[in-house]
Amino acid sequence: MYGHDMQPAPARSGLPTNAALTRFLSTLLPLRPRDVPFLYHSPRYRHYNPETALTTKVILSVTPTEGVYGGTNQVQSQPPLVFLHRPFNLDRSRLAYGTTVVSSHTAFDEFLTVGYNTALATRLGLNSEGCECVQGYKGDPERRIGIVGRVSSTVGELTAHIRKEFGAWDEVHGFSDEDHAAPVDVVAIMNAFHAEEVQRVLDTAATRDWISVPSDGGRVLYLTGQARVPGLEAAMKKGIRVVCLGHRTAEEWGIRYLAQRLREQWPRLVVDEVYEVEEVVPRPPKRQRAEAQERESLPPPEEGGTQVEVQSP
Repeated sequence: MYGHDMQPAPARSGLPTNAALTRFLSTLLPLRPRDVPFLYHSPRYRHYNPETALTTKVILSVTPTEGVYGGTNQVQSQPPLVFLHRPFNLDRSRLAYGTTVVSSHTAFDEFLTVGYNTALATRLGLNSEGCECVQGYKGDPERRIGIVGRVSSTVGELTAHIRKEFGAWDEVHGFSDEDHAAPVDVVAIMNAFHAEEVQRVLDTAATRDWISVPSDGGRVLYLTGQARVPGLEAAMKKGIRVVCLGHRTAEEWGIRYLAQRLREQWPRLVVDEVYEVEEVVPRPPKRQRAEAQERESLPPPEEGGTQVEVQSP
């Protein structure tokens, strides 16, 4: 769906290796220029081999939180793998020994929120093969920021589908409960909301003859994350109906989608979803962080033995 769906060979135990799991995630979230490192944190002990190390548990979260750190430190047979969308405040010293962290920021926004999200488009009733991609943003001509497609639906039907997928939204504009039966012919799922993007959606729909002229937005529904005043003003002038989910709500859809795909791929894999607001705490001094990283590089203690401690000079 997003690139070539690879089908990694399952391990004999029915559990993936670290390498198989990261390869599978990379097919859903292909690498993008200037994105965060996909392999954000990896075990450093000498005998670690991602091709043979089994993963029994995955933790999925938008950001590093208490629940993420606590989940890595629970007693388990193998160190877990963590996925983070926004890993910027990760405190590596709080991760359990041997934890792997993978991350995707740009690609996650592009494919698994309100952007070029073909899975979501299909669930909302769009024929993804007949959709148009809105591409190019902030100087990056390759960046896909949205998908526009035709539907035969109503405001009531579409908002019911949206509520089923996301649970709630922040705000809506351009319609009320009285417009339940109003027809909708075009849906735009967009990861940007300024006057330029609004016009690009209308131009795309007019080019495909889904609307009569680019100024006719009365049967267009624009689904996005955060409300932006310039975008709202442009949309209201054109008669477009707008649903603003909120940034966090859109991101959490992507976490749920990843969880679903992982459970389908490996039914025996434990998949934990963490939905917490990140609490940013002051980081320890650089020297303490260096000591923590040095401890991470030490081999695990033999059974019945003791872990060697890093001594401060």
